[in-house]
Amino acid sequence: MAAISWFNTKDVDEFARALAQDLLGRLPPPTAGTNKKFTPERLNNTREAVQARAAAFARTQKLNWYKKAHLANTFKWALREAGYDDKFVDAWTYDVMIFVSQKKKEEA
Repeated sequence: MAAISWFNTKDVDEFARALAQDLLGRLPPPTAGTNKKFTPERLNNTREAVQARAAAFARTQKLNWYKKAHLANTFKWALREAGYDDKFVDAWTYDVMIFVSQKKKEEA
């Protein structure tokens, strides 16, 4: 049964989609005809919020390499389907993967 749970990505998929929805709410993708730019402060605040959620999720879950890859893929496709450009999607996906892949820090 342990092998089956190793491949169970239900929680990972739900988290990846929720994280993408959070990002959509904070930084909506540009719509046709508008090139709305976001302030560096808003981008930084959004980045910190997304990173904090990703790190918290990683601390509470046992994420093997398969689940991490699945999380990245689900998150990436959710952003692409929302209308973000490839550079934006790749940068945010990379950022999320850094924080779910970091070793768990011991709490003092």
